Amino acid sequence: MLDAKTTILGISAIVALFAVYRNSVISRRRATVDLVLHQRSDDKLKELDELINPILHKNQITKFCDDAHKDSKERAAILEILNNYEFIAVGVREKAFDFNLYKRMSYGTVVRDWDCFKSFVYDLRQKNDRKTLFQEFEWLAKKFKKNKLKADTD
Repeated sequence: MLDAKTTILGISAIVALFAVYRNSVISRRRATVDLVLHQRSDDKLKELDELINPILHKNQITKFCDDAHKDSKERAAILEILNNYEFIAVGVREKAFDFNLYKRMSYGTVVRDWDCFKSFVYDLRQKNDRKTLFQEFEWLAKKFKKNKLKADTD
């Protein structure tokens, strides 16, 4: 009789652990979807992109590391975009957001934007002697590049 109770208790514990794990996965995915939907509808991020895109296309982003541009709206926009990516990358790294889902939804944008912003980040790190500036964004972009998004073969 004791063995049956122990077995039932053990099975119940395993089922409960599986339910908690599964709920965690679902919550992480929901948070990731919510994040991406919010980003795509965020008017402020759209305005920041519109302000920064001409600078990126002219390949002039590194000049905004200079003190002469410290209080410019362009530099503020660059930093706000980078901080947004840093927040997301930390969330992915700490498993608040689902890595694979975010990768499938944002691979091209993350890789493209890191390539556009990395010269600014590297110059800013050197100028401020802070090697950790936006390191999470860099980590995410490099992880995406290392494990490229695979095309569906159907």
